[in-house]
Amino acid sequence: APFYGEPCSSSVEEEADAHPATPRKKHQSAALPGRVLHRLSAVGSALTSFLSAERRLAKRVQELTQEPASYVGGLVQNFVGHVLRGGAARHPTSTDLLQEIRQMISSLKGYLCESSELQDAWEYGDLEEMDLGSVVEAALYKCVLKPLRDCVYGQLLDFHSRDGSLQKLRDHQLTMSHQSLAELGVTASVPDAPALERIQAKLLQMHQAYSPKKKEAQLLKACKLIYEAMNHGTGEVYGADDFLPVLTYVLVKCDIVSVQLDVEYMMELLDPSQLQGEGGYYLTTWFGALYHISNFQSAMVTRQISIEAQDSIHRWQRRRSIPLIIFVDIFYVSFQEPFANQKAIPVPAHMTAASVCVICSKKYGVSNPEAYGLFLVTDSTSRLLAGDSRPQQIRSASLKSHCSSSCFVYKLKGEETEAPLEGDGPTPAQEPI
Repeated sequence: APFYGEPCSSSVEEEADAHPATPRKKHQSAALPGRVLHRLSAVGSALTSFLSAERRLAKRVQELTQEPASYVGGLVQNFVGHVLRGGAARHPTSTDLLQEIRQMISSLKGYLCESSELQDAWEYGDLEEMDLGSVVEAALYKCVLKPLRDCVYGQLLDFHSRDGSLQKLRDHQLTMSHQSLAELGVTASVPDAPALERIQAKLLQMHQAYSPKKKEAQLLKACKLIYEAMNHGTGEVYGADDFLPVLTYVLVKCDIVSVQLDVEYMMELLDPSQLQGEGGYYLTTWFGALYHISNFQSAMVTRQISIEAQDSIHRWQRRRSIPLIIFVDIFYVSFQEPFANQKAIPVPAHMTAASVCVICSKKYGVSNPEAYGLFLVTDSTSRLLAGDSRPQQIRSASLKSHCSSSCFVYKLKGEETEAPLEGDGPTPAQEPI
């Protein structure tokens, strides 16, 4: 496992895109018609010109940040120096530290995109084709985050070591490493040893990067490898709803502390516009999986998203001003028996139990769906949910009442015996709720 205070080779990101190409045999261009060669040459020239304009712009941003006499240079150098001289340790929480850095990057980007200081780096035609904000953002990552990367990670490690969260994460990781796949809720294939090594390599590259955007790219590559392992040789195509348990299995096998710090780093330092779509969805999913491992107490707790996890994601969403990712809607349903053959199903707050049953009938391949229902099962009761009830609301009420051993089960109706519902006296076992 990498040592977090250890200086990271900042050339990792630059060199990652600069590997020498595999030698290939040269083909005689004379075999191509002159018109085709002319078109290829024109396309190549246009692409080269476009990339050259981006490089010129990025270089100009870097030059400005290195000029102490310029407005941007003074801000960057003073800020970086302040953090390196101990300014990071003055923050009460890791979130406050990362937010201050994100605010500085946003302010600098806003100023540069509107100022005339970059005008000599491009021609008007180049600007029309360029995503100016993205180019400036990436350049500022190099100017601000590259010199601060090791200091920031050292401070994050210190924050979470002092509050005990990292030790709790390690302890729960060890506990869960002894659980079976069934206990983890895994129904798909999991990565074998070679696949797990490839995933771990992506996570190492993610940890070494200073750019949150490049970290996100490595996270998505790791997700792709996990999906490939899930669907390998099974004859069945698994999707996002089966992904969470396998991700939990992978995290239990990896350097989970590095991943925890990386996810926090990305969630706070990525520009909010970059948190839309696939990247934001999977980043939030990893956050949720880490949250459950950190707060692991029992099989039930790891399978039901807690009120605290939802609140935490909502607070982050409001702070970053992005649409809420659907992770908070993930709903675990067992088949026939509690915590057996579980499926993770997206269930928005407005979805009814009848709609959940339709999804379950397809996932479990039952031939007589009318004979099955969705039940809330506790230690002493098994209650059938009415078709128009809202399972998410019922789950929230169950969590708020601190019911420590309940789960939702899709099973045949009419198989339960009566059992008393604590606090309410004898209750028919299949009374709709």
